[in-house]
Amino acid sequence: MPVVTQSRQILCYNQTMINRRDFFQYSGMVGVALLVGITAKKYAMANNASTETYKVFEALINHMFNDVDGYVTSQLNVIGYFKGVINDTRIDIESRHYLINGARWLDESADEAYNKSFIALNHDERETLLKKISMLRWGDNWLYQMSAYYFEAALSDPIYGGNVDGVGWKWLAFEPGFPRPNEVAI
Repeated sequence: MPVVTQSRQILCYNQTMINRRDFFQYSGMVGVALLVGITAKKYAMANNASTETYKVFEALINHMFNDVDGYVTSQLNVIGYFKGVINDTRIDIESRHYLINGARWLDESADEAYNKSFIALNHDERETLLKKISMLRWGDNWLYQMSAYYFEAALSDPIYGGNVDGVGWKWLAFEPGFPRPNEVAI
């Protein structure tokens, strides 16, 4: 029969004894490591934009900025620019997270109002929904951010991924200043 000593030792997996204080310290370290690992995985998954997210971005941009000339997402590479923003580690993680969540919230709002995704809505349903969410704090802020990134994509130097071949500049009959950047500034 084992003898219990004053130090209250615990038998470990390899048949050696450790005291209770060491046991709790090791347990705490393992718990923290597990918590950090799980949190990091959830955080990474939450900040990962899916194909659906970019489809919502494209549907929104096409709805908000569609014109007869067709200078919307395809010619300006707006979605490519958004992908660059979402994946750019120099952009604040909260801003990237907000863009991704905004697409999810917009889709959830469409589902609540019409029982279908934002992508499946017709023009009038999209217009009504966008007016409704623009009255909400998150909606107004998110639509503002989306508009700002659209104009960055449309009017920035093509070296940054949008405004392919300067079509945004041509659309506005704008002559860019010189010298133009020859590499992406960090």
